[in-house]
Amino acid sequence: MEIIFNIILSIYFFTCLSANEVVPWNNIFLNHRSKRTPLIRNSIADDEKCLEVRRLCSDVRENDDMLILECLYSLDPNALSRLSKDCQDVVWHHTNAIIDNKNVKDSLLQICRGDLSKLDCSSEGAPGSYLKCLVNNKDELPHPECISLIERFENVAFYDYEWITSFLLNCKGEISRLQCGRIDNNGLSQSETVACLQDHIADVHDVCRKEVFRLAEIQADNIKFDHQLYLACSEDYMRYCRQFVPGSGRIFKCLMQHRNDKLTTQCNHHLMRRQKLISQDYKVSKGLMRACRDDIKKSHCRKQTSEDRGIRLAQVLLCLENVIRNGSKVDPDCEIEMVEHRKILMEDYRLSPEIVDGCSYEISNYCSGLEVGGKTIHCLMDHARLKNKNKRIKDVCQRALEDLVKQADIGEDWRVDPVLHEACNPVVKAACRDIRGGNARVMSCLMDNIGADHMTEECEDALMQIQYFVARDFKLDPQLYRACREDATRLCHASRDWEDNKINNYDPNNAPLVLPCLYRYVSHANKDMQLKPVCIEQIRRVMRQRAATVDLQPEVEEVCLDDLSYYCADKTGKGEEVQCLQKNLEDLQEKCKNAIINFTEIEAQYVGLNPFIMTHCKKAMETHCSQFLKNDDGDILECLIAHKNDPDVKSNSKCRVSIEHFQIISLKDYHFSYKFKIACKNYAVRYCRDARTKAAVVTCLSEKVRNDTINGLKSDVQKECRQQLKAQLFQQRENIEYDPKLKEACSVDIKRFCKDVEPGTAQVLECLQSTSEKLSDSCQKEIFKIKRQEITDNSVDYALMTMCADSIQQFCPHTEQEHVLECLKKYKDDLGFNKKCRLVVLHRMIEQNSDYRLNPSLQENCKPDIKKFCYDKIIHAKADQELNGEVIKCLKVSFKKSRLSSKCEKEMANILRDQALDVRLNPLLKAVCKSELETICKLKEDGEEDTGDVEECLKNALMNHKIPTPACQVEVASMIEESQADIQVDPLLQRACALDLLKFCDGIPQGGGRHIKCLKIVMSDKNKQLVPDCKNMLTKRLEMYRNAAEVDPPEDLQALYTQVVASPAKHYFFMVVMMALGSFFVIGMFCGRASRRHSMSKNK
Repeated sequence: MEIIFNIILSIYFFTCLSANEVVPWNNIFLNHRSKRTPLIRNSIADDEKCLEVRRLCSDVRENDDMLILECLYSLDPNALSRLSKDCQDVVWHHTNAIIDNKNVKDSLLQICRGDLSKLDCSSEGAPGSYLKCLVNNKDELPHPECISLIERFENVAFYDYEWITSFLLNCKGEISRLQCGRIDNNGLSQSETVACLQDHIADVHDVCRKEVFRLAEIQADNIKFDHQLYLACSEDYMRYCRQFVPGSGRIFKCLMQHRNDKLTTQCNHHLMRRQKLISQDYKVSKGLMRACRDDIKKSHCRKQTSEDRGIRLAQVLLCLENVIRNGSKVDPDCEIEMVEHRKILMEDYRLSPEIVDGCSYEISNYCSGLEVGGKTIHCLMDHARLKNKNKRIKDVCQRALEDLVKQADIGEDWRVDPVLHEACNPVVKAACRDIRGGNARVMSCLMDNIGADHMTEECEDALMQIQYFVARDFKLDPQLYRACREDATRLCHASRDWEDNKINNYDPNNAPLVLPCLYRYVSHANKDMQLKPVCIEQIRRVMRQRAATVDLQPEVEEVCLDDLSYYCADKTGKGEEVQCLQKNLEDLQEKCKNAIINFTEIEAQYVGLNPFIMTHCKKAMETHCSQFLKNDDGDILECLIAHKNDPDVKSNSKCRVSIEHFQIISLKDYHFSYKFKIACKNYAVRYCRDARTKAAVVTCLSEKVRNDTINGLKSDVQKECRQQLKAQLFQQRENIEYDPKLKEACSVDIKRFCKDVEPGTAQVLECLQSTSEKLSDSCQKEIFKIKRQEITDNSVDYALMTMCADSIQQFCPHTEQEHVLECLKKYKDDLGFNKKCRLVVLHRMIEQNSDYRLNPSLQENCKPDIKKFCYDKIIHAKADQELNGEVIKCLKVSFKKSRLSSKCEKEMANILRDQALDVRLNPLLKAVCKSELETICKLKEDGEEDTGDVEECLKNALMNHKIPTPACQVEVASMIEESQADIQVDPLLQRACALDLLKFCDGIPQGGGRHIKCLKIVMSDKNKQLVPDCKNMLTKRLEMYRNAAEVDPPEDLQALYTQVVASPAKHYFFMVVMMALGSFFVIGMFCGRASRRHSMSKNK
């Protein structure tokens, strides 16, 4: 209080002085002319730098500094302020010399010798201390003349000499070296001198620097104590902050809040000076000291801070942040002050000496002229990104920026960064207005809205520039750090404290190592190694948000920089860079390839890393996959794939394309399908070592499972893997794009036969299967493999399972999906059966009739018969080629002769019956009778039901000799003969004679033509009578049997004999044979005699 009182008195005194309310200097001089002080050599007027002083004080006849100073201080303040800085420095040094202890004592000895001894004032103290003692005790002196002379010294001395004693002692050399000697308008204050040293604080030596900071702390008590700041900002103070009185400590903060409101240049300059001091000595900020004193003391922050001049405030802030991050609490007012001071660090790079020194080249070359509001800092951040190869900042600048980001803790509160605050304020109001600031909540909200409609380019740029640094130190994300701190310490060797200056052999906090390390334990098998649920949640949040760009994935960006510039230079949208790298996976450099493989594996497990799906499929996930949203373990992606053809998802083209893109990407490696990898990895390693892609692994394992099933072996591939194989095969069938091998083999055939077919819903595959006989060999082989897979396990038949979903639910709800086709075949002609499903079932039945290997039931029931009667057909069969109905044709021959086993005979009867009801199920007949089916007996359109009408038409055409094609004649005749062997093969006859069969032939077993014989006997028995329809149909059939025998060539001699004996022209055939035999006999006798004569003539 004494200091403040003295300053106020001094200000008052010299205000009066400037108003000419004191005795002019020349009167004082005359009163003491005979008793003046000793002259100092080389006075102010003698110095070449102060020639202007001679003009201003021309009345001073002698070069006495005392008189010159009294003259100068009596001038108009404006005239005094016009002195050059060099002259002001000279005046300051001469003034300092005048109030020197020895000079004061020597000057007073002649007049005050006796009086001085009465005062307890020593001249051995600090500069100015002797004068201070005299002034304080002058009233005790008896002689007015002595008092008057002391007052003269007091009048020319600095009015703040009382509290700058140690300053003068410790800073005299620095003031001379830096030429900071100044006088203010009244000439008596050290404020400008102190301000000059503060402007050059970085160059001031330690001892003086401490004094400058001490004075700055005193000035912080009242803005008037910083005279230069108070004068420079008086106009702005009256405009913006006059509600605060000097001494309240709030004027400086108020002015800082209005820095963007066009404050005067001088005011801004002095505010910057104060900010620099605060950034280098936290005690200069009274607001921080007042609010955080107890917390600083309690947390021992002063002991932890370095004496380094550039980071004192920064280290105090880091210390307090460390307290908060480690779970302790600080005073709410202190937290508010911390935010304000973190904001100060971000507002101007010049407040961070490390950036000024370490980034000088980058600032001048890349970011010049952007000092206002933190724009230079953001410019440097932008040039820190690895993509700026040619204009990237150097390592020392990078480290300085990293330190600043941590000191300001930008990731914790978006309001700390003025650039981010200005750019993102509209976005926050639109998307995050209900979210409370602090704890990175708003930052997280902004990251979630990257790519959204209301996100602006300016906000996204500023956000990415900050997140680039946050992504490289897991501590800078407060939510992640708080949730995972213990797990990171326990599992990833992270330091326990948020701010740890110890140097360890391995310190992952300074590199992007902690987050990838933590992710490895997300699904760890060992419970002791598993992460806390809250940590897993935060890891997934961070990874989801950072998936927007590779800039935020240092483990990818650093190794993929060359590949990004080569393949993905034009991909700048959200997630496009990673997607581009995934598409070019095979061509990437090895390190980049491995990084993308690792990322895609994680993406397969957690769909949140896929920004396209997260953006476009949000509603679909909420509708169909809500049960997996909180704990996704590869389930959401599987769920979306399963529902992507649902109407609501199908109508959202962007969502569907996003899902299908990842399906295609996942084909490159089976590790990209999380569920499949977990279930089948061991089997893939064991059985499919040569497989390079997921499609190859799926084919390899599915063939093993199928072969085990066919051979009656229990597969060692466990249920979980088999289910995943089915799921993968099912996906492959949907779109040919998901089966690269099939697509490559059939590319020409697709263009030729299916060019107008839309991909998806298995339509291209169905098209290829329906034209399999026309396909190229390579395509035919791949199609046949698919047919075998689908027949072995119907659940992987996409077309069947999707088209028949309703019919399966209605007719076969309890049938295993693997064998549902057999059930659907039974009900395909029932009322209410889905027409599209019936068409698919018919197509599958056609495929089964083309190759016995596609008919599991036929293989099971006719296996011995096939080996017995058709061995020559199967011995030459290739595993990957269709037999085109050869084996079934062979079985038909044996069926006609009733040679088959009972099980096989029943199976063949069912096949032939189905063929009779629908000619399309008889591929051989369709092939040989193509012309007739196009002209005489037209096939039904797809979807139309054929109840045997087409076959009946062909039979009648044969009877009427209207079939011109010989092969067709033979096949139709063979078909008629097959129906003779079993009435079930002739559904029209069976239907017409159903009552008679029950009445007369009920106990007769099926097959061997026994039912036909029974009906013939009944028809010839006069005591029994068939119903008219049956009698007419049977009579017609008997005629057909006779005609067919004439057309159908016999397979062997026995068949020939049987056919001749049964023929009405058997006598004619007998006579022709006898004549032929007689002719051969006569010719033989003639030839024998001729040979004998030739032999005898030769012997002679």
